[in-house]
Amino acid sequence: MMKKSLLLLTLGLPLAMGCQKDKEAEPSTIDFGAGEGISYRNAMNYPMAYTDPTDWTSDKQWSSREKALFSFPVAVNLDQAPTGVTTNMSFYPNPVEPGGIGMFRPNSTTEGTLRLIWVDKNYKVVSTHEQALVKNMEMRFQFPETTFPREQKYRLYYVLYKADGTLIYKGHGDVHIHQQ
Repeated sequence: MMKKSLLLLTLGLPLAMGCQKDKEAEPSTIDFGAGEGISYRNAMNYPMAYTDPTDWTSDKQWSSREKALFSFPVAVNLDQAPTGVTTNMSFYPNPVEPGGIGMFRPNSTTEGTLRLIWVDKNYKVVSTHEQALVKNMEMRFQFPETTFPREQKYRLYYVLYKADGTLIYKGHGDVHIHQQ
């Protein structure tokens, strides 16, 4: 009996340590997803070609690295269940011409404050923005090549929250700066 317990302990300990190590490890670069990792849309906001199902929706869980990108003027718990939903959220055109303009359409039925963080593939913050969100609003973004070099992908993280800190939704979407 003692030998079996010792054998199980000897075999189980490295497995347990390995699981803990994998759980704590976070990638140092963004995985933009399968294929090209973006949802293609033309200048009229119509879908084209491939659509990434993880983009422009509400995310359930974020890594500690993703949560650390955000600071708020009120306490917002990014681990709580969102109280709102997203429908037909989009970014267009995607890809965006170098130096061009893109439109973010949150398409929220709930009003609140929208906090946006643009990051590069290494999670380096490139740009931040926060403003009150009203229904049917669209937001225009300029992509100067000095900030958003061509042939790169960027991730936009977004959090919509209420003044009392209630999380309405959080998510991400990927944008490619690409010469057409």
